[in-house]
Amino acid sequence: MPLKHNITKYDVLATRIRKLSLKNGTTSHTPEEKEALITAVLIASFASGPSWQTHNALKDNISALNSAGVKEEYRQAAASKWKSISAADISEVLNKGISDGAFSTWMYFNVEQENHTAYRDAWTALNKAFLDSCDNIEVIDTKLD
Repeated sequence: MPLKHNITKYDVLATRIRKLSLKNGTTSHTPEEKEALITAVLIASFASGPSWQTHNALKDNISALNSAGVKEEYRQAAASKWKSISAADISEVLNKGISDGAFSTWMYFNVEQENHTAYRDAWTALNKAFLDSCDNIEVIDTKLD
C-alpha cells in the first residue's frame, strides 16, 4: 500500500532552500535562486532558533533592532545559518505577524542600503505566496514494504 505524505508550501520552500545550500561555492545564481537565498536569510534572521534576539525585538522592542546582538544575528544568518532553516522556521516567521514597520526598521539598521529593494521584494513575495497557508500538495510514496 502506498504511503501518503502531506507536503505543505513550507516544506516545498525549505526543500528549495536546502537544494540551494548544496551549491557550495557557486557565485552565479539565477534570479529565482537569488530571491530564494534572500528569503532564506530573512527567515534565518527572524526565526527564534537561529536569531533569538531579533525574534523577540520584532514584537516586543523594535528599538532593540539597532543592537549589536541583532546585527550579529543578521551577519550569521547571511553567512551560513540560512542553510539550515526548516519548514518549522518558515511557518514560525510567517505566522508571527511581523509588521511592515518592524520589518523596515530591522532592514534600515541591519541590511546594506544597496540591498534594500531586493530584501523588500523578497519579503513581499514571501508574504504574498503564503497568504493561503492551508494548501497541501499530495505526494504518494510508491515504495512497497
